[in-house]
Amino acid sequence: MAVKKPKRSTAKRRRIPVTASLPPTATPATTSQHSLTPAGSSSAGSLSVLMALTPSGAETTSSTSSLLTIKSSKTVARKKSSMATAQLIRRYHTLNKELSQCLARIDASTNSSQSGNGGGGGYQRSQGPRYTAQQKADDLARIAAIRQEMDDLGGLDMYQKASTLGQSKQRGGDSSKWFIPVIESCHPQLDKKAGKPLRLLDIGALSPHNYQKYSSWIKATPIDLNPQDPLITKMDFLEMPIPTTKDDLFDIVSLSLVVNFVGDPTQRGEILRHSTRFLVPGTGLLYLVLPLPCIDNSRYMDHELLVEMMAALGYTTLVSHHLAKKLAYYAFRLDVDVAPSFSGDKGSKKAASQPLFPKKMRHDKPNRNNFCIVLA
Repeated sequence: MAVKKPKRSTAKRRRIPVTASLPPTATPATTSQHSLTPAGSSSAGSLSVLMALTPSGAETTSSTSSLLTIKSSKTVARKKSSMATAQLIRRYHTLNKELSQCLARIDASTNSSQSGNGGGGGYQRSQGPRYTAQQKADDLARIAAIRQEMDDLGGLDMYQKASTLGQSKQRGGDSSKWFIPVIESCHPQLDKKAGKPLRLLDIGALSPHNYQKYSSWIKATPIDLNPQDPLITKMDFLEMPIPTTKDDLFDIVSLSLVVNFVGDPTQRGEILRHSTRFLVPGTGLLYLVLPLPCIDNSRYMDHELLVEMMAALGYTTLVSHHLAKKLAYYAFRLDVDVAPSFSGDKGSKKAASQPLFPKKMRHDKPNRNNFCIVLA
């Protein structure tokens, strides 16, 4: 006799959630940072962030917890690294500026003494009060202290490594990206595949590969005082030989975060003037990048004054400019070659000694910086 098997119930079985059992001495309230983090561990703050981001009542597996903790730790480490890099760069700039000021005072005193003005090492009367022997001794002592602190920071080599890190892809990349479309707009007929490449002088280059992506139509010559790569030529731009033929001139000169690094305002102006001697008049482009505070938060400089200065040098066309969150980008065209008129060979001695654009207060407001460019 066949026995009928009972039919299975079609009702859905109720699934009971399975949770990990807690140790007898632990309660949900005590399963927190103390139970998951070893004593003295620095990941407690990361776990706090993790728990804050976890929805109320949700359970987090140990693998997810570890993953988020690692990500949080990496974020904190990256922020600390970025802050340390920025602090090193700012401090080096401050020291470099003070060093230039001390050296300029000593140089002015020496020149004054050699020219017979001021006798035993004083400023010329038109330049201010007498520069005493004690002041010179103080400046010499300060110069030694500044150079020692620079060495303690790692010197120019460490500064440039920090700057290289600052232009890495993780922190926004190098500033040449903005300039490429500007170059293309100025050379619409350029044959990028078979034409003659544009010659570009990259001054203060941190990497020789900034324009490698465009190597088919841009031939870059990177130079720097302290190269971080063997492909960068060691060269002081102010001592670089001036081209003697048109074929040796450049179509583009790049001064990205170079002018602001120089501590002496007069030398900053000299760098801008010197750039006119390397560009093809009429078509040559100058790519100038400055920290934004140099333009919008200085007592002695602003956008209008910079444009006026550049026009006096022959950069009468402002092709394009962009004020970003941290940087000010400029592209000027050298329409007129007026560099010889700045050499001091022409005109009276009195006229030659007077700066075309001296240091002059433009924005007398608190909390502004003293960035300045002097064109003599």
